Amino acid sequence: MKDMFQRKHSVENLFSVMLFGLFVLLLLLMLLFSTLVYRTAVEGADENNNLRTAQNYITTKFRQHDAEGMVFLETLQGQKALCFKDVIEDEEYITYIYLKDNELKELFTASRSDAPFDMGTALASLVSFEAEQTEEGYFRITMEDARGARCVFLLHPGPPENTPMG
Repeated sequence: MKDMFQRKHSVENLFSVMLFGLFVLLLLLMLLFSTLVYRTAVEGADENNNLRTAQNYITTKFRQHDAEGMVFLETLQGQKALCFKDVIEDEEYITYIYLKDNELKELFTASRSDAPFDMGTALASLVSFEAEQTEEGYFRITMEDARGARCVFLLHPGPPENTPMG
């Protein structure tokens, strides 16, 4: 009789250990998959955030320079740049926004300065950035990130004149 209880007892222990092992295995698998889901969500948000950050930054710059002649396009040092003019204490300054080495950069400098574009501050990681002026005076901004997501928007410095709204 004692022998039967001992045998039953060892089978119960083996079953308990196997059940605990299965629980630990499932717990580790759940932890692994939740980490992968979290990483994918964060990477997607970061990549999506690059375009949104760049768009908001450029839109804010346009709103700060809402007078005639304060926004223009220029090619300097072989780079096409979106330019914003500021006058501070009778001195003219220009903010250049341009793409270099897959980064959207900003360089704020005196208008007579020959500062190299390498000195610009990185704003966002982008594959392409284009700015062009339409006949109506709008600036069409086109950007693309590394995943291939594109953003195209129109901005106008100052109130648009003689332009149909609709």
